[in-house]
Amino acid sequence: MISLKTVRQIFVGSMMIFSLFAFQSCDKDDDVTEDKNDDVFELAVRRINSGVTISDFTAARDAFVAKLMQQEGTSNDREVQPFFDFSQSLPLDSVYIGMTQYEDLETYTSLATEASNWSEALPFISKFTPLAFEALQPLDEYKPVDLSTLAAKNSGQVLEIAVRDLSLYNNFNQADYEAKRDAFLNALKQQSGFVQEVQWKSVTNPNVVVGMTVYASQSAAVGILSDTNFTNSSAVMNFLGTYPPNKVATINSVLK
Repeated sequence: MISLKTVRQIFVGSMMIFSLFAFQSCDKDDDVTEDKNDDVFELAVRRINSGVTISDFTAARDAFVAKLMQQEGTSNDREVQPFFDFSQSLPLDSVYIGMTQYEDLETYTSLATEASNWSEALPFISKFTPLAFEALQPLDEYKPVDLSTLAAKNSGQVLEIAVRDLSLYNNFNQADYEAKRDAFLNALKQQSGFVQEVQWKSVTNPNVVVGMTVYASQSAAVGILSDTNFTNSSAVMNFLGTYPPNKVATINSVLK
């Protein structure tokens, strides 16, 4: 059983733990800012703990998110669930991925401190184990991002999420990475069923980058991945062969 003292030590020791609370899809009626270019986006991958029911998890999540969405500067809380894991190592039926949009980095970090005192915090974080967390901003060429339109709910679209820690690649070369990444993305954009791409960087760890691809449907995503003309092309082989995702790589159905 996790203790209250332990939870508070986690909150104090790392502002990043707040990312674990980004979950239920919820939009505010009023925009807190017109400038979206400095918005910060939480990405949290979490696995429900053994013995915890889905209803217990969702009840605790919903209570925390209701509190979160009442705060100044939060918006567009989303949730997706993997139906395909490139590493074939995740328990897909108990993994949930959340994202939340914040007005700016100051809002994000200040709410991290405040949330440690919320009564809704402990019941929620005791229900799951974090598998990955990042606080992100899109690369300049992808700004601004409205999270509510990224694989929008009820659109039938699916969302691929690939997280890379660049420090884990041997003899990493930034220019080589960017050239191979861009060639890969140019090839991907030509595929039938491709909808949108967003490339992100972490605001807390300069080594972490995230790629997100929106496909028109699950069948469209499977079709692209099954097309050997695409997967065996030099653009794909050069990028994925040199820089395979090394933290998380999933394709996800939209829940909220």
